Amino acid sequence: MRKVFDDYRVLSDETLKPDEPRVEKFLQAMKKSLQQRDNWTFWLPYTLSLDTCMKCGTCAEVCPVYLASGKKDIYHPVYRSDMLRKVYKRYFTLPGRIFPGLVGAENLTEEKLNAMAENIYRCTICRRCAYVCPVAIDNGVIAREARKIFDAIDIAPDELKKNGTQKQAKFGNATGTPANAFLDMIEFLEEEIEDTKGYKVKIPVDKEGAEYLLMHNAGDYLAFAETVMGAAEVMAAAGVDWTLNSPATGINDAVNYGVFYSDAEFTTIVKAQVATARKLGIKTLVVGECGHAFEALKYLMLRLIPPEERPFEVKSILELEDAWIREGRIKVDPEKNPEPVTYHDSCKLGRLGGLYEEPRRILKACCLDFRELTPNREMSICCGGGSGFAIMEKGDFRKFRMETYGKIKAEQLQASGASIIALACSNCKGQFREIINYYQLPVRFAGVSELVANALVR
Repeated sequence: MRKVFDDYRVLSDETLKPDEPRVEKFLQAMKKSLQQRDNWTFWLPYTLSLDTCMKCGTCAEVCPVYLASGKKDIYHPVYRSDMLRKVYKRYFTLPGRIFPGLVGAENLTEEKLNAMAENIYRCTICRRCAYVCPVAIDNGVIAREARKIFDAIDIAPDELKKNGTQKQAKFGNATGTPANAFLDMIEFLEEEIEDTKGYKVKIPVDKEGAEYLLMHNAGDYLAFAETVMGAAEVMAAAGVDWTLNSPATGINDAVNYGVFYSDAEFTTIVKAQVATARKLGIKTLVVGECGHAFEALKYLMLRLIPPEERPFEVKSILELEDAWIREGRIKVDPEKNPEPVTYHDSCKLGRLGGLYEEPRRILKACCLDFRELTPNREMSICCGGGSGFAIMEKGDFRKFRMETYGKIKAEQLQASGASIIALACSNCKGQFREIINYYQLPVRFAGVSELVANALVR
């Protein structure tokens, strides 16, 4: 792959199509993105953020990739946003069309388009910058809208589209796991719980009319099975009426990679997820440990699916575990988790989902020595796995993740002195797995549900 922006690539030449003329197609797609009727998600903050920026640099001082890169200008949040903002001013404002030089507007070239496509995938859309901007400019929204425009002209990472939403829509999950194989995995997990814990847990699948449908990130069954087993143990200990579902009933995967790059792809997946929940007749859709899935199903869905078409609640498994511990429905002993434990606030669960105290109450109840990373909560630093980064590895992209976002998180972990980092997001788990290996840290990661299950008093 040729160099088009920096030393890394997330879009292959086959995807980026650098030798094809795409400027006119891009401008047509951008024009549509600026129409409120065609942009139901973030039209207002998007257009306001394009129109207004004081260039004060406040956002840069909290941007993980900019700081970790040694403050390289190309990773400055405003530099990235201005790549699209200059196009907006040149082609979609009257002064830009008449006197482009006076408003800092520039003609869009194929070379600039290539660079912009790569640069919007240097931002994890963690939205930390939006928290500190004095005029509420949201550079993360601009990056996400730029991704939408590129997707509209068929430029999107394979990991998110071809092997993500499209595969999920076809097979029911982004891993491509068929129903029979899924049932075999559940049987294996039941046996694993019995072998390691000494007691049996029945994991129900495809049960109609259950109170709770627990939908995990499908990748958890393959990569983070301890999280899936832990959640099953917690549900069983709580004595609730619950079920998982297989691809035989529809979508059995909480992820929605459309959140990261495409409203069209997002809509396809969320409608399929809603149809699955309605088909099973459940009362509450419980999102497993997946940050962006919680945002998609708890909040973004509300803007697309009318109330009468979603006759069920949506809750994070963290909300249930927190409530059940406080109510005494499940009993835990913190001495069963004696090692020092810290917690990473997932951007989607924290800044975008508001779940700050729930995981902390859980971990303080289940762990003998809980300590904080600094900074935390709303100013938590993105781990670098967000917006799909955790599964992107083309063009030495893993090294980019490790040497920027990953470097900061490694330093935070070491400063905490913890030996376990508790995580409630699959993308975060994938990123921290790489961080721990890359920097050879004496730390292990664990899902929150895994730690709760380990602390259960039966």
